[in-house]
Amino acid sequence: MDIKNLNGVGPKIYNILKERGITDIKSLLYTIPSSYNSYKLTGFKNEGLMNALGTVIDDVNMKKFSKATKISFDCLIDDIRYTCTAFNMTYLSKVLHIGSEIVIIGEYSKEYKEIQVQKIISKKDYKEGILPDYNIDGIANANFSKIIKDAMNYYEKKDEIIPSSYYLKYGYKTGKDLLESIHFPKEESDINSSLNSLKYYELLSFSIKLEIMRKRVQEARKTPKHYDIESLKSFISLGIHFELTSDQKKAVNDICKYLGSNVPLNMLLEGDTGSGKTIVSLIASYAVYTSGYQSLVMVPTEALAFQHFNTFKSYLEPFNVNVKLLTSSTKMKDRREILESLKNGEIDIIIGTHSLISDEVVFKNLGFIVCDEQHKFGVEQRRKIKEKGNNPDILYMTATPIPRTLALTIFNDMTLETIKTLPSSKKKIKTFIHTYKDYIKVLDFVKSEIEDGRQAYFVASCIEDDPESSFVSVNRMRDDLIKYYGDTVRIGLLHGKLSQDEKNKVLDDFMERRIDILASTTVIEVGINNTNASVMTIIDANHFGLSTLHQLRGRVGRGEDVGYAFLMVDKKESMERLKILEETQDGFLISEQDLKDRGPGDFLGTEQSGMLKFNFANIFFDNSIFNNARRDAKELINNKNIKEFYERNLTSDNFN
Repeated sequence: MDIKNLNGVGPKIYNILKERGITDIKSLLYTIPSSYNSYKLTGFKNEGLMNALGTVIDDVNMKKFSKATKISFDCLIDDIRYTCTAFNMTYLSKVLHIGSEIVIIGEYSKEYKEIQVQKIISKKDYKEGILPDYNIDGIANANFSKIIKDAMNYYEKKDEIIPSSYYLKYGYKTGKDLLESIHFPKEESDINSSLNSLKYYELLSFSIKLEIMRKRVQEARKTPKHYDIESLKSFISLGIHFELTSDQKKAVNDICKYLGSNVPLNMLLEGDTGSGKTIVSLIASYAVYTSGYQSLVMVPTEALAFQHFNTFKSYLEPFNVNVKLLTSSTKMKDRREILESLKNGEIDIIIGTHSLISDEVVFKNLGFIVCDEQHKFGVEQRRKIKEKGNNPDILYMTATPIPRTLALTIFNDMTLETIKTLPSSKKKIKTFIHTYKDYIKVLDFVKSEIEDGRQAYFVASCIEDDPESSFVSVNRMRDDLIKYYGDTVRIGLLHGKLSQDEKNKVLDDFMERRIDILASTTVIEVGINNTNASVMTIIDANHFGLSTLHQLRGRVGRGEDVGYAFLMVDKKESMERLKILEETQDGFLISEQDLKDRGPGDFLGTEQSGMLKFNFANIFFDNSIFNNARRDAKELINNKNIKEFYERNLTSDNFN
């Protein structure tokens, strides 16, 4: 049935619903309240929230201030006179009159001896009970509830794909019972029960999708790559000018075992910033080269692409490996030549950004894919790049250490490999949290480092100032630095709105020491390896996640000198959350805390597709529900109808 035919849905409301993606009965019924308001008359309370019945006994008084309008009136509650005040509720002056019977929702202030009003409801309109708040602009909650009530008459049981027995064994609700308790709860326990039911449904759907992906990986087969083991050993001994850590050696060995087998490599290599993941991928790419296959290295930014290209080229060109770079800024003539060489098999390793996903990028025999900072790419992007080869071996890498329990949950179709041992050359970074009253001291310290021949980063969260935000933009930060240092310090500017040529020029100047300070946004979070940079100063550090701050400070201390990181915050209260960065450099401990603070969706980035966009569940805190869902998913995957349903919706952004 078309929702246009529901009671209360006129053209205006229909358009509002359509803009929110609500186009049919099912999507309407699964539009869940954002919150609930419990309405029950409590009488007068001199502490805590009250719902008290009263009568207006005086005219409403209204006073305007610079940013607010104060409304006040006297009210009789249980035969006692009280003064009530409200701010910016100017409509009350028109609807409240002497003798009006109202329900006052608010709190009594002992300090001001008055009731501070949150909401006023006419006695005739007041209904006790638990009422949903849908928070839909343009549609009153009462009207939306009427629409939902009519839509319930057209609920179809066929929309239920999971057998109800799976819900019932945990005491969860399903189908129409679930929807009734969501939209028209009688008790607060109904809400909690409904929420757990929705969490289970989300996590079960998610788990079934993961099971499908895992089985696909397990069943896939490829031709083994017969790489030249002696040539590989020679390359490691002659071409790599340092001793690999034990974790790096283990990662290389485990990758090579997959390369030589008929089971495709599908590995997530995680390791802290500076742990040496890139060299592992480089060695694996050389092994693939000796077997006669091509390799692809895809990264999220051009800066990181250039960094990897220079690294791969410097190590591999002496061994006759042809390495090329392809990005959106590659000149058309060079692009045509690269595409032709790729197709003919003349290029052994191609490094680039999203440009590699383009249909015009064709390989002769792509055998190995490295997807760096993999969480910044969506599922569809990774699928497209995989289809450029015939069951290629794939190595995903991330410098955001993911807690093992979370990694096993989300990436259970992958082999997990962790590099925890940092190279002996990696210096500890001294981290300090300061309020802005100490900013001058930080600026002077940076100046002393520059005078000693070193360089520094200053990072801000946004490019331009926003009148509605207190955050300092990178443009304003750069201007302030110029005012303070004058012409004694050379300052460069880097952010996402610059053209690629402008970015490359700034980065080249910084790497070649023609710039002392690089004022930047978080575009330098990965891909910049300036061994001469010793100081990282982050403005409005409280605006960033812990893992991002940890990544940013990892840009310094990469050479012979000790690194320093200064995290600037506006007030002392902001310091507590960041304390862990002063206390440890263990990226895994930091990521655990970051995950608790922000939840998995924000922690892993916004490009992960709907499979991580949970509306109700939290895979970190709803562990028991998740364990049940994972166990049930292993059973349900054997149901042909259910498996086919989820296979059709595997890349969908919803779980319905």
